[in-house]
Amino acid sequence: MNFLLPKSKRGELQPLPHLLLPPPIRTISHLNKLGIPNVHARYSICLTFDDGPDPIYTPKILEVLANHNAKATFFVLGEAVEQFPGLVYEILKAGHGIGNHTYSHSHPWMMSPLRAQQEVSKTNSIIKSITGITPRWFRPPFGRLRAAMRRQAHLEGMTTVLWSRSVIDWGMLGTKAGIARRLETIEPGDIVLMHDGKREANNPEFTIECLPTFLQSLGEKALGACTLDEVF
Repeated sequence: MNFLLPKSKRGELQPLPHLLLPPPIRTISHLNKLGIPNVHARYSICLTFDDGPDPIYTPKILEVLANHNAKATFFVLGEAVEQFPGLVYEILKAGHGIGNHTYSHSHPWMMSPLRAQQEVSKTNSIIKSITGITPRWFRPPFGRLRAAMRRQAHLEGMTTVLWSRSVIDWGMLGTKAGIARRLETIEPGDIVLMHDGKREANNPEFTIECLPTFLQSLGEKALGACTLDEVF
């Protein structure tokens, strides 16, 4: 079914009609329940990185992933993509996935419905103008499910993805020891939340330090780290 985004005569986004939306994806196993083929939840995990691209931390994470033949999905911010378009090329060139994480990372509940729509639509336009690719995945800031954002994402052909495990690489709990301990609890089928963007209270520097040991352990368990596109 094709959907047309409602716009005013001046081309501005208008409030969306009510839509019955599918629940957000939280695990690879959830994809199996939807009847999607080529999902190997027993052998895979999906690493996801939010809030980038970041000129300091994203390249370091890309290097660690390459050293361990691991893939991930990066949920990028529109404003960061505008600032560092070359990093988006590097992410895609390395075989990783790209997702929409809104334009400014403002809290979804602290804005009007129209601005919530624009946060999604503007980011898609920026990513497509730079890469030629329209993202398939959407993740709202803070994991807050604002209806206007989810409807806009759905109408633009994106699936909302949250996570089953967070390494909590932010705030007071975002210590190196805490991140390493939480990485040890990750199981097959998990979608893992991490951050490559250094904004607010994020601590991507500790995530980078913990990643090599964790990725090596995946190989020992015959597990693979793959993109959302690879399991969808």
